[in-house]
Amino acid sequence: MTAKILHASQVVARWLSSRMAVRILFGLFLVEALWFVFSAQYPMAFDENYHFGLIQLHAQQWLPFFTAQPHDAAIYGAVVRDPSYLYHWLMSFPYRLFSALTNNQTAIIIGLRLINVAIFALALSLYWRIVRTIGVSRALTTSLLAVFVLIPVVPFLAAHINYDNLFFLAIALTVLLTMRLIEGLRERRVDARTLLLLLGTLFLSCLIKYPFLPICATVVLFAGWYAWRQKMLSRAGLRSLVAGFGTLSRIRQVVLVVFVVLSFGLFAERYVANIVTYHNPLPACDAVISQDECVQYGPYGRDHIYAQEKPADFHANIFVYIGDWFYGMWYRLFFAINYDYATSPPLLVVSCLAVVLAAALLVGIVLRFRLLFAGQPMRQLLFWIVTGYMLVLFIDGFSAYKKTGQPVAINGRYLIPLLPFIFALGGLAWSYILRAKPTLKSVVASVVIGVFLLQGGGTMTFIIRSGDTWMWNNGTVRTVNRVVRSAAWPFIIGKGIF
Repeated sequence: MTAKILHASQVVARWLSSRMAVRILFGLFLVEALWFVFSAQYPMAFDENYHFGLIQLHAQQWLPFFTAQPHDAAIYGAVVRDPSYLYHWLMSFPYRLFSALTNNQTAIIIGLRLINVAIFALALSLYWRIVRTIGVSRALTTSLLAVFVLIPVVPFLAAHINYDNLFFLAIALTVLLTMRLIEGLRERRVDARTLLLLLGTLFLSCLIKYPFLPICATVVLFAGWYAWRQKMLSRAGLRSLVAGFGTLSRIRQVVLVVFVVLSFGLFAERYVANIVTYHNPLPACDAVISQDECVQYGPYGRDHIYAQEKPADFHANIFVYIGDWFYGMWYRLFFAINYDYATSPPLLVVSCLAVVLAAALLVGIVLRFRLLFAGQPMRQLLFWIVTGYMLVLFIDGFSAYKKTGQPVAINGRYLIPLLPFIFALGGLAWSYILRAKPTLKSVVASVVIGVFLLQGGGTMTFIIRSGDTWMWNNGTVRTVNRVVRSAAWPFIIGKGIF
Protein backbone atom coordinates (compact mmCIF):
# COMPACT_ATOMS: atom_id res chain seq x y z
CA MET A 1 0.00 0.00 0.00
CA THR A 2 2.80 2.38 0.93
CA ALA A 3 4.57 1.62 -2.33
CA LYS A 4 1.42 2.41 -4.30
CA ILE A 5 0.97 5.75 -2.52
CA LEU A 6 4.62 6.60 -3.13
CA HIS A 7 4.30 5.75 -6.83
CA ALA A 8 1.09 7.77 -7.13
CA SER A 9 2.70 10.78 -5.45
CA GLN A 10 5.67 10.58 -7.83
CA VAL A 11 3.31 10.50 -10.79
CA VAL A 12 1.45 13.55 -9.43
CA ALA A 13 4.72 15.45 -8.83
CA ARG A 14 5.94 14.68 -12.36
CA TRP A 15 2.62 15.76 -13.84
CA LEU A 16 2.56 19.02 -11.87
CA SER A 17 6.06 19.70 -13.22
CA SER A 18 4.99 19.17 -16.82
CA ARG A 19 4.22 21.79 -19.45
CA MET A 20 0.76 20.30 -19.78
CA ALA A 21 0.00 21.13 -16.15
CA VAL A 22 1.06 24.74 -16.74
CA ARG A 23 -1.14 24.94 -19.85
CA ILE A 24 -4.07 23.55 -17.87
CA LEU A 25 -3.44 26.11 -15.12
CA PHE A 26 -3.67 29.00 -17.57
CA GLY A 27 -6.56 27.35 -19.38
CA LEU A 28 -8.43 27.02 -16.09
CA PHE A 29 -7.90 30.70 -15.37
CA LEU A 30 -9.09 31.73 -18.83
CA VAL A 31 -12.23 29.59 -18.62
CA GLU A 32 -13.07 31.08 -15.23
CA ALA A 33 -12.47 34.69 -16.26
CA LEU A 34 -14.25 34.33 -19.60
CA TRP A 35 -17.25 32.82 -17.82
CA PHE A 36 -17.58 36.07 -15.88
CA VAL A 37 -17.02 38.17 -19.01
CA PHE A 38 -19.93 36.56 -20.83
CA SER A 39 -22.18 35.88 -17.81
CA ALA A 40 -22.00 38.68 -15.23
CA GLN A 41 -24.24 41.64 -15.92
CA TYR A 42 -22.73 45.12 -16.29
CA PRO A 43 -21.65 46.82 -14.13
CA MET A 44 -19.83 44.24 -12.04
CA ALA A 45 -19.49 45.34 -8.45
CA PHE A 46 -15.82 46.35 -8.31
CA ASP A 47 -16.44 49.86 -9.64
CA GLU A 48 -16.79 48.75 -13.25
CA ASN A 49 -19.16 51.62 -14.11
CA TYR A 50 -16.71 54.09 -12.54
CA HIS A 51 -13.80 52.87 -14.65
CA PHE A 52 -15.88 52.59 -17.82
CA GLY A 53 -17.12 56.13 -17.31
CA LEU A 54 -13.59 57.47 -16.91
CA ILE A 55 -12.49 55.61 -20.04
CA GLN A 56 -15.31 57.32 -21.94
CA LEU A 57 -14.24 60.66 -20.47
CA HIS A 58 -10.62 60.17 -21.55
CA ALA A 59 -11.78 59.19 -25.03
CA GLN A 60 -12.93 62.79 -25.53
CA GLN A 61 -9.34 64.10 -25.70
CA TRP A 62 -5.84 62.96 -26.68
CA LEU A 63 -3.85 64.15 -23.67
CA PRO A 64 -3.28 61.47 -20.99
CA PHE A 65 -4.47 63.81 -18.22
CA PHE A 66 -6.95 66.64 -17.79
CA THR A 67 -5.77 70.24 -17.50
CA ALA A 68 -9.13 71.34 -16.03
CA GLN A 69 -11.94 69.55 -14.22
CA PRO A 70 -14.26 68.23 -16.97
CA HIS A 71 -17.87 69.35 -16.91
CA ASP A 72 -20.16 66.99 -14.94
CA ALA A 73 -17.19 64.84 -13.90
CA ALA A 74 -17.66 65.26 -10.15
CA ILE A 75 -19.06 61.72 -9.86
CA TYR A 76 -15.49 60.55 -10.56
CA GLY A 77 -13.91 62.84 -7.97
CA ALA A 78 -11.29 65.51 -8.60
CA VAL A 79 -10.01 63.92 -11.81
CA VAL A 80 -8.06 67.04 -12.74
CA ARG A 81 -5.49 66.17 -10.05
CA ASP A 82 -6.12 62.44 -9.59
CA PRO A 83 -2.83 60.56 -10.10
CA SER A 84 -4.54 57.27 -11.04
CA TYR A 85 -5.34 58.01 -14.67
CA LEU A 86 -2.98 56.00 -16.89
CA TYR A 87 -5.17 52.88 -17.14
CA HIS A 88 -8.20 54.89 -18.22
CA TRP A 89 -6.23 56.80 -20.85
CA LEU A 90 -4.69 53.63 -22.30
CA MET A 91 -8.05 51.83 -22.34
CA SER A 92 -9.63 54.79 -24.10
CA PHE A 93 -7.87 53.75 -27.33
CA PRO A 94 -9.50 50.31 -27.68
CA TYR A 95 -12.74 51.99 -26.55
CA ARG A 96 -12.43 54.48 -29.44
CA LEU A 97 -11.84 51.58 -31.84
CA PHE A 98 -14.76 49.52 -30.56
CA SER A 99 -17.03 52.58 -30.61
CA ALA A 100 -16.12 53.20 -34.23
CA LEU A 101 -17.09 49.63 -35.10
CA THR A 102 -20.35 49.36 -33.15
CA ASN A 103 -22.89 51.32 -31.13
CA ASN A 104 -23.73 48.25 -29.04
CA GLN A 105 -22.57 49.09 -25.51
CA THR A 106 -22.72 45.45 -24.40
CA ALA A 107 -20.32 44.46 -27.19
CA ILE A 108 -17.97 47.32 -26.24
CA ILE A 109 -18.01 46.31 -22.57
CA ILE A 110 -17.31 42.67 -23.42
CA GLY A 111 -14.43 43.77 -25.66
CA LEU A 112 -12.90 45.85 -22.87
CA ARG A 113 -13.39 43.00 -20.39
CA LEU A 114 -11.53 40.65 -22.73
CA ILE A 115 -8.58 43.05 -22.83
CA ASN A 116 -8.53 43.06 -19.03
CA VAL A 117 -8.49 39.26 -18.95
CA ALA A 118 -5.52 39.32 -21.34
CA ILE A 119 -3.71 41.84 -19.11
CA PHE A 120 -4.27 39.66 -16.05
CA ALA A 121 -3.16 36.51 -17.89
CA LEU A 122 0.06 38.25 -18.96
CA ALA A 123 0.64 39.32 -15.36
CA LEU A 124 0.02 35.75 -14.20
CA SER A 125 2.75 34.51 -16.56
CA LEU A 126 5.16 37.06 -15.06
CA TYR A 127 4.24 35.96 -11.53
CA TRP A 128 5.05 32.42 -12.65
CA ARG A 129 8.57 33.58 -13.58
CA ILE A 130 8.95 35.44 -10.27
CA VAL A 131 7.98 32.41 -8.20
CA ARG A 132 10.36 30.21 -10.17
CA THR A 133 13.16 32.78 -9.83
CA ILE A 134 13.15 32.60 -6.02
CA GLY A 135 13.71 28.84 -6.15
CA VAL A 136 10.24 27.30 -6.03
CA SER A 137 9.98 24.05 -7.99
CA ARG A 138 7.81 23.79 -11.10
CA ALA A 139 5.42 21.39 -9.36
CA LEU A 140 4.96 23.64 -6.34
CA THR A 141 4.63 26.75 -8.53
CA THR A 142 1.85 25.08 -10.51
CA SER A 143 0.10 24.04 -7.29
CA LEU A 144 0.35 27.47 -5.65
CA LEU A 145 -0.88 29.39 -8.68
CA ALA A 146 -3.68 26.86 -9.20
CA VAL A 147 -4.96 27.63 -5.69
CA PHE A 148 -4.50 31.34 -6.42
CA VAL A 149 -6.70 31.34 -9.54
CA LEU A 150 -9.29 29.26 -7.67
CA ILE A 151 -9.83 32.00 -5.09
CA PRO A 152 -13.31 33.20 -6.14
CA VAL A 153 -12.51 36.91 -6.37
CA VAL A 154 -9.37 36.43 -8.51
CA PRO A 155 -11.01 35.49 -11.85
CA PHE A 156 -13.94 37.75 -10.94
CA LEU A 157 -11.63 40.78 -10.74
CA ALA A 158 -9.73 39.74 -13.88
CA ALA A 159 -12.97 39.94 -15.89
CA HIS A 160 -13.69 43.50 -14.75
CA ILE A 161 -12.99 46.76 -16.52
CA ASN A 162 -10.80 47.85 -13.62
CA TYR A 163 -7.37 49.41 -13.15
CA ASP A 164 -6.46 46.72 -10.63
CA ASN A 165 -5.65 44.41 -13.55
CA LEU A 166 -3.02 46.75 -15.00
CA PHE A 167 -1.81 47.39 -11.43
CA PHE A 168 -1.31 43.62 -11.08
CA LEU A 169 0.78 43.58 -14.27
CA ALA A 170 2.80 46.65 -13.19
CA ILE A 171 3.79 45.01 -9.90
CA ALA A 172 4.91 41.82 -11.64
CA LEU A 173 6.96 43.74 -14.22
CA THR A 174 8.52 45.93 -11.51
CA VAL A 175 9.56 42.92 -9.44
CA LEU A 176 11.08 41.12 -12.42
CA LEU A 177 13.08 44.19 -13.43
CA THR A 178 14.25 44.69 -9.84
CA MET A 179 15.32 41.06 -9.64
CA ARG A 180 17.29 41.46 -12.87
CA LEU A 181 18.96 44.58 -11.46
CA ILE A 182 19.81 42.75 -8.23
CA GLU A 183 21.31 39.88 -10.20
CA GLY A 184 23.61 42.35 -11.93
CA LEU A 185 24.56 43.99 -8.64
CA ARG A 186 25.35 40.58 -7.22
CA GLU A 187 27.88 40.23 -10.03
CA ARG A 188 29.17 43.76 -9.21
CA ARG A 189 27.84 45.44 -12.33
CA VAL A 190 25.04 47.91 -13.00
CA ASP A 191 22.76 46.83 -15.84
CA ALA A 192 22.05 50.22 -17.47
CA ARG A 193 19.19 48.97 -19.64
CA THR A 194 17.43 47.29 -16.72
CA LEU A 195 17.93 50.30 -14.44
CA LEU A 196 16.43 52.73 -16.97
CA LEU A 197 13.52 50.40 -17.73
CA LEU A 198 12.88 50.02 -14.00
CA LEU A 199 12.92 53.78 -13.37
CA GLY A 200 10.45 54.46 -16.18
CA THR A 201 8.22 51.59 -15.04
CA LEU A 202 8.20 52.88 -11.46
CA PHE A 203 7.18 56.39 -12.55
CA LEU A 204 4.41 55.15 -14.85
CA SER A 205 3.09 52.53 -12.43
CA CYS A 206 2.43 55.24 -9.84
CA LEU A 207 0.07 56.76 -12.43
CA ILE A 208 -1.94 53.55 -12.79
CA LYS A 209 -3.00 53.47 -9.17
CA TYR A 210 -1.58 55.58 -6.34
CA PRO A 211 -1.26 52.59 -3.92
CA PHE A 212 1.78 51.70 -6.04
CA LEU A 213 3.66 54.42 -4.13
CA PRO A 214 4.63 52.19 -1.15
CA ILE A 215 5.78 49.48 -3.59
CA CYS A 216 7.84 52.07 -5.47
CA ALA A 217 9.41 53.28 -2.23
CA THR A 218 10.17 49.71 -1.11
CA VAL A 219 11.81 48.83 -4.41
CA VAL A 220 13.95 51.99 -4.45
CA LEU A 221 15.05 51.57 -0.84
CA PHE A 222 15.78 47.87 -1.21
CA ALA A 223 17.69 48.26 -4.49
CA GLY A 224 19.64 51.18 -3.01
CA TRP A 225 20.46 49.20 0.11
CA TYR A 226 21.60 46.19 -1.90
CA ALA A 227 23.73 48.38 -4.20
CA TRP A 228 25.35 49.93 -1.12
CA ARG A 229 25.94 46.49 0.36
CA GLN A 230 27.62 45.37 -2.87
CA LYS A 231 29.71 48.58 -2.81
CA MET A 232 28.15 49.74 -6.07
CA LEU A 233 27.02 53.15 -4.78
CA SER A 234 30.46 54.38 -5.70
CA ARG A 235 32.63 55.44 -8.61
CA ALA A 236 32.91 51.78 -9.55
CA GLY A 237 29.14 51.57 -9.82
CA LEU A 238 28.97 54.76 -11.86
CA ARG A 239 31.69 53.50 -14.21
CA SER A 240 29.81 50.23 -14.63
CA LEU A 241 26.59 52.13 -15.41
CA VAL A 242 28.28 54.36 -17.99
CA ALA A 243 30.09 51.40 -19.56
CA GLY A 244 26.88 49.38 -19.73
CA PHE A 245 25.01 52.29 -21.30
CA GLY A 246 27.81 52.66 -23.85
CA THR A 247 27.41 49.08 -25.05
CA LEU A 248 23.80 49.79 -26.12
CA SER A 249 23.02 50.80 -29.66
CA ARG A 250 22.37 54.49 -30.28
CA ILE A 251 18.67 53.90 -30.95
CA ARG A 252 18.28 51.99 -27.67
CA GLN A 253 20.07 54.73 -25.77
CA VAL A 254 17.74 57.37 -27.20
CA VAL A 255 14.59 55.29 -26.60
CA LEU A 256 15.52 54.50 -23.00
CA VAL A 257 16.42 58.10 -22.14
CA VAL A 258 13.25 59.44 -23.74
CA PHE A 259 11.23 56.76 -21.90
CA VAL A 260 12.64 57.78 -18.51
CA VAL A 261 12.34 61.53 -19.18
CA LEU A 262 8.71 61.26 -20.35
CA SER A 263 7.81 58.93 -17.49
CA PHE A 264 9.35 61.25 -14.93
CA GLY A 265 7.65 64.25 -16.55
CA LEU A 266 4.24 62.65 -16.25
CA PHE A 267 5.01 61.58 -12.67
CA ALA A 268 6.16 65.09 -11.74
CA GLU A 269 3.17 66.76 -13.42
CA ARG A 270 0.90 64.86 -11.05
CA TYR A 271 2.70 64.10 -7.79
CA VAL A 272 5.29 66.87 -7.61
CA ALA A 273 2.79 69.48 -8.79
CA ASN A 274 0.27 68.25 -6.23
CA ILE A 275 2.84 68.64 -3.46
CA VAL A 276 3.71 72.17 -4.62
CA THR A 277 0.09 73.28 -5.01
CA TYR A 278 -1.74 71.31 -2.31
CA HIS A 279 1.16 70.24 -0.04
CA ASN A 280 0.01 66.66 -0.54
CA PRO A 281 0.79 64.17 -3.32
CA LEU A 282 -2.79 62.90 -2.96
CA PRO A 283 -4.89 65.97 -2.21
CA ALA A 284 -8.36 65.49 -0.76
CA CYS A 285 -11.20 65.91 -3.23
CA ASP A 286 -12.53 69.03 -1.49
CA ALA A 287 -9.09 70.65 -1.68
CA VAL A 288 -9.36 70.60 -5.48
CA ILE A 289 -13.08 71.06 -6.19
CA SER A 290 -16.00 72.10 -4.01
CA GLN A 291 -17.45 69.85 -1.33
CA ASP A 292 -20.85 70.00 -3.04
CA GLU A 293 -19.23 68.45 -6.10
CA CYS A 294 -17.21 65.95 -4.08
CA VAL A 295 -20.24 64.42 -2.34
CA GLN A 296 -21.32 63.18 -5.78
CA TYR A 297 -18.23 60.98 -5.79
CA GLY A 298 -19.14 57.66 -4.15
CA PRO A 299 -16.25 57.06 -1.70
CA TYR A 300 -16.10 60.70 -0.62
CA GLY A 301 -19.88 60.93 -0.23
CA ARG A 302 -19.98 57.72 1.80
CA ASP A 303 -17.17 58.82 4.12
CA HIS A 304 -18.70 62.30 4.45
CA ILE A 305 -22.03 60.85 5.61
CA TYR A 306 -20.39 58.39 8.00
CA ALA A 307 -18.24 61.16 9.50
CA GLN A 308 -21.33 63.30 10.12
CA GLU A 309 -23.17 60.38 11.73
CA LYS A 310 -20.20 59.27 13.86
CA PRO A 311 -21.15 59.34 17.58
CA ALA A 312 -19.46 62.07 19.59
CA ASP A 313 -18.10 59.49 22.02
CA PHE A 314 -16.69 57.21 19.33
CA HIS A 315 -13.26 55.80 20.16
CA ALA A 316 -11.25 54.01 17.47
CA ASN A 317 -10.29 50.67 18.99
CA ILE A 318 -7.38 49.23 17.03
CA PHE A 319 -8.02 45.70 18.30
CA VAL A 320 -11.62 45.81 17.10
CA TYR A 321 -10.42 47.17 13.77
CA ILE A 322 -7.80 44.41 13.40
CA GLY A 323 -10.56 41.82 13.75
CA ASP A 324 -12.77 43.67 11.26
CA TRP A 325 -9.84 44.02 8.84
CA PHE A 326 -8.88 40.35 8.77
CA TYR A 327 -12.50 39.23 8.62
CA GLY A 328 -13.30 41.69 5.83
CA MET A 329 -10.28 40.69 3.77
CA TRP A 330 -11.12 36.98 4.13
CA TYR A 331 -14.83 37.44 3.46
CA ARG A 332 -14.33 39.60 0.38
CA LEU A 333 -11.90 37.17 -1.20
CA PHE A 334 -14.44 34.35 -1.08
CA PHE A 335 -17.90 35.95 -1.27
CA ALA A 336 -20.12 36.54 -4.30
CA ILE A 337 -21.40 40.00 -5.14
CA ASN A 338 -23.91 41.35 -7.65
CA TYR A 339 -23.87 44.56 -9.67
CA ASP A 340 -26.23 46.17 -7.12
CA TYR A 341 -23.81 45.26 -4.27
CA ALA A 342 -26.07 42.50 -2.96
CA THR A 343 -23.70 39.94 -1.47
CA SER A 344 -23.83 36.22 -0.79
CA PRO A 345 -21.51 34.59 1.76
CA PRO A 346 -18.51 32.38 0.99
CA LEU A 347 -18.93 28.64 0.60
CA LEU A 348 -17.95 26.77 3.75
CA VAL A 349 -15.21 24.36 2.75
CA VAL A 350 -13.04 26.52 0.46
CA SER A 351 -13.25 29.59 2.69
CA CYS A 352 -12.40 27.67 5.87
CA LEU A 353 -9.63 25.73 4.13
CA ALA A 354 -8.19 29.08 3.07
CA VAL A 355 -7.93 30.15 6.72
CA VAL A 356 -6.07 26.93 7.56
CA LEU A 357 -3.75 27.40 4.60
CA ALA A 358 -3.05 31.04 5.49
CA ALA A 359 -2.17 30.06 9.07
CA ALA A 360 0.03 27.21 7.82
CA LEU A 361 1.91 29.47 5.40
CA LEU A 362 2.56 32.01 8.15
CA VAL A 363 3.77 29.31 10.55
CA GLY A 364 6.05 27.90 7.86
CA ILE A 365 7.62 31.31 7.17
CA VAL A 366 8.21 31.88 10.90
CA LEU A 367 9.71 28.41 11.43
CA ARG A 368 12.08 28.64 8.47
CA PHE A 369 12.60 32.40 8.42
CA ARG A 370 16.40 32.34 8.56
CA LEU A 371 16.78 29.51 6.04
CA LEU A 372 14.24 31.20 3.77
CA PHE A 373 15.83 34.66 3.65
CA ALA A 374 19.51 34.42 4.64
CA GLY A 375 21.59 35.36 1.60
CA GLN A 376 18.48 35.46 -0.61
CA PRO A 377 17.93 39.06 -1.83
CA MET A 378 15.16 38.07 -4.27
CA ARG A 379 13.08 36.57 -1.47
CA GLN A 380 13.93 39.49 0.81
CA LEU A 381 12.58 41.83 -1.87
CA LEU A 382 9.23 40.00 -1.94
CA PHE A 383 9.06 39.96 1.85
CA TRP A 384 9.55 43.71 2.13
CA ILE A 385 7.10 44.46 -0.68
CA VAL A 386 4.43 42.38 1.06
CA THR A 387 5.21 43.83 4.49
CA GLY A 388 5.38 47.45 3.34
CA TYR A 389 2.26 47.31 1.18
CA MET A 390 0.14 45.57 3.82
CA LEU A 391 1.31 47.97 6.53
CA VAL A 392 0.37 51.02 4.44
CA LEU A 393 -2.93 49.40 3.46
CA PHE A 394 -3.77 48.75 7.11
CA ILE A 395 -2.74 52.23 8.28
CA ASP A 396 -4.77 53.87 5.52
CA GLY A 397 -7.81 51.80 6.43
CA PHE A 398 -7.43 52.54 10.13
CA SER A 399 -7.17 56.27 9.39
CA ALA A 400 -10.47 56.06 7.49
CA TYR A 401 -11.95 54.11 10.40
CA LYS A 402 -10.98 56.87 12.85
CA LYS A 403 -12.46 59.50 10.56
CA THR A 404 -15.74 57.77 9.74
CA GLY A 405 -16.35 55.45 12.67
CA GLN A 406 -16.91 52.63 10.16
CA PRO A 407 -14.54 49.93 8.81
CA VAL A 408 -14.75 51.19 5.22
CA ALA A 409 -12.81 50.12 2.10
CA ILE A 410 -11.75 46.73 3.44
CA ASN A 411 -11.60 44.72 0.23
CA GLY A 412 -9.94 41.37 -0.29
CA ARG A 413 -9.11 42.26 -3.88
CA TYR A 414 -6.48 44.71 -2.59
CA LEU A 415 -4.43 41.68 -1.48
CA ILE A 416 -4.55 39.87 -4.83
CA PRO A 417 -1.19 41.24 -6.14
CA LEU A 418 0.50 40.05 -2.94
CA LEU A 419 -1.00 36.58 -2.64
CA PRO A 420 1.34 34.84 -5.12
CA PHE A 421 4.32 36.23 -3.19
CA ILE A 422 2.88 35.07 0.15
CA PHE A 423 2.04 31.66 -1.32
CA ALA A 424 5.53 31.34 -2.80
CA LEU A 425 7.38 32.23 0.41
CA GLY A 426 5.13 30.07 2.58
CA GLY A 427 5.19 27.18 0.13
CA LEU A 428 8.97 27.35 -0.08
CA ALA A 429 9.21 27.31 3.72
CA TRP A 430 7.05 24.17 3.87
CA SER A 431 9.08 22.53 1.13
CA TYR A 432 12.06 22.87 3.49
CA ILE A 433 10.07 21.51 6.42
CA LEU A 434 8.82 18.52 4.39
CA ARG A 435 12.04 17.99 2.45
CA ALA A 436 12.28 14.41 3.66
CA LYS A 437 8.61 13.72 2.91
CA PRO A 438 8.03 14.31 -0.83
CA THR A 439 5.03 11.99 -0.80
CA LEU A 440 3.24 14.13 1.77
CA LYS A 441 3.91 17.29 -0.28
CA SER A 442 2.28 15.78 -3.38
CA VAL A 443 -0.68 14.46 -1.40
CA VAL A 444 -1.32 17.82 0.30
CA ALA A 445 -1.04 19.72 -3.00
CA SER A 446 -3.43 17.33 -4.74
CA VAL A 447 -5.98 17.43 -1.91
CA VAL A 448 -5.98 21.22 -1.65
CA ILE A 449 -6.40 21.73 -5.40
CA GLY A 450 -9.08 19.02 -5.51
CA VAL A 451 -11.05 20.58 -2.67
CA PHE A 452 -10.94 24.01 -4.28
CA LEU A 453 -12.08 22.56 -7.61
CA LEU A 454 -14.92 20.49 -6.16
CA GLN A 455 -16.16 22.79 -3.41
CA GLY A 456 -16.83 26.05 -5.16
CA GLY A 457 -13.46 27.57 -5.90
CA GLY A 458 -13.06 30.06 -8.71
CA THR A 459 -16.17 30.82 -10.75
CA MET A 460 -18.30 28.22 -9.00
CA THR A 461 -18.92 30.35 -5.89
CA PHE A 462 -20.46 33.05 -8.08
CA ILE A 463 -22.51 30.56 -10.10
CA ILE A 464 -23.83 28.75 -7.03
CA ARG A 465 -24.60 31.88 -4.99
CA SER A 466 -26.06 33.92 -7.85
CA GLY A 467 -29.49 34.19 -9.46
CA ASP A 468 -30.77 35.00 -12.93
CA THR A 469 -30.75 38.75 -12.25
CA TRP A 470 -26.99 38.61 -11.69
CA MET A 471 -26.49 37.61 -15.33
CA TRP A 472 -26.76 39.39 -18.64
CA ASN A 473 -30.37 39.64 -19.78
CA ASN A 474 -29.87 36.78 -22.20
CA GLY A 475 -31.87 33.55 -22.16
CA THR A 476 -28.98 31.29 -23.13
CA VAL A 477 -26.59 32.81 -20.57
CA ARG A 478 -29.11 32.49 -17.75
CA THR A 479 -30.09 28.95 -18.73
CA VAL A 480 -26.48 27.73 -18.88
CA ASN A 481 -25.70 29.21 -15.46
CA ARG A 482 -28.91 27.77 -14.04
CA VAL A 483 -28.04 24.29 -15.32
CA VAL A 484 -24.49 24.43 -13.93
CA ARG A 485 -25.80 25.75 -10.60
CA SER A 486 -28.33 22.92 -10.31
CA ALA A 487 -25.73 20.29 -11.20
CA ALA A 488 -23.10 21.57 -8.75
CA TRP A 489 -25.38 22.43 -5.82
CA PRO A 490 -25.85 18.88 -4.43
CA PHE A 491 -22.09 18.33 -4.17
CA ILE A 492 -21.33 21.42 -2.10
CA ILE A 493 -20.72 20.56 1.57
CA GLY A 494 -22.17 22.88 4.22
CA LYS A 495 -23.69 25.27 1.68
CA GLY A 496 -26.35 26.44 4.12
CA ILE A 497 -24.08 27.12 7.11
CA PHE A 498 -22.96 30.62 6.06
